[in-house]
Amino acid sequence: MNEAKPNATMPAAAHTDILAVCGIALDVVAKVDHLPVLDGFCSVLSTQRQYGGGGMNVLMQASRIGVRTGIVTKLANDADSDFLIANMDKLGIDHRGVVRRPGDYKAPTCLIYVDPEGRKMMVGDMERLPGPIVESEFPFDLIAQTDVVYLDFNPAPLTPMIAETAKRQGKTVVLNFQDGLDSVTGRGITAQQTLDMLRYVDVFAPCQEAIRALSGTDDVDGQLAFIRQYHRGLVVLTLGERGVVAFDEQDRRTEIPAYGIDPVDTTGAGDSFIGAFMTEYLVRRHPLAQSLRYATACAALTCTKLGAQSSPTAGQVDAFIAERGLPGVAEPSREEARA
Repeated sequence: MNEAKPNATMPAAAHTDILAVCGIALDVVAKVDHLPVLDGFCSVLSTQRQYGGGGMNVLMQASRIGVRTGIVTKLANDADSDFLIANMDKLGIDHRGVVRRPGDYKAPTCLIYVDPEGRKMMVGDMERLPGPIVESEFPFDLIAQTDVVYLDFNPAPLTPMIAETAKRQGKTVVLNFQDGLDSVTGRGITAQQTLDMLRYVDVFAPCQEAIRALSGTDDVDGQLAFIRQYHRGLVVLTLGERGVVAFDEQDRRTEIPAYGIDPVDTTGAGDSFIGAFMTEYLVRRHPLAQSLRYATACAALTCTKLGAQSSPTAGQVDAFIAERGLPGVAEPSREEARA
């Protein structure tokens, strides 16, 4: 049997601010005249090949605004995997934790169709995947060389063990639950295991689809009450077009509205948000509300271009905020500004 081997092209020792244990994919983004429908026909107007996968998008945003990032994931030994590795090098993402599986496997690929209003449809290519990283392959030594460990259930069965290991080493643990519950449990972890692992998590960021399925309610206060049975840390609840609401350890509420924009493509907006939020709040130690606002600006900018790789640089975010202001903050009057 061929054994997967860790990547060995990065320096032997490099400390990172954020280490993501996550999936990665080659995104094939097709701009279409309208989204496909059953027995219908649509036209592809343009196509781009980009690096993607939720966790990779998170790291890309964090790297673009200036922090040191690393990744633990699994790829094949094909040309598309080489393409993904090369782009990590361009972004400065430490990829010592990439395990590459030899043999007749290919890089995970996601087909993304985007219509003129920015709505999307995503189709995962499941043919000849290298599979998730397993315990015997996992580079546990990299946990000691980071400050923040980011998890998104890729791989799901190992997530509780990784969270516990990181917490026992004094690391800040972030769990980003942005998939549906059925999708996550289908990867080999139960809902109860997910809830039990929250004792090792410092920041829990579920989407509405996930927390609704777990808690059985659409009410934010009800969702918080349910989460507090298992988790006492920071809770960040994304609300889609309504923005985001967060509750700190004392249950103080911070709600930030979304920017009003005309989206080109919403792919990667949530990933951009959490990558920027971790950078601002956990690495740079900025106040909670300030960090949420900055992350909201990053997410909005990501929606203004095609593809998940369109997350902004620090300069682009600063220019956007200077033009649009911060969400939830009233603009000063001319007299206040002069003062």
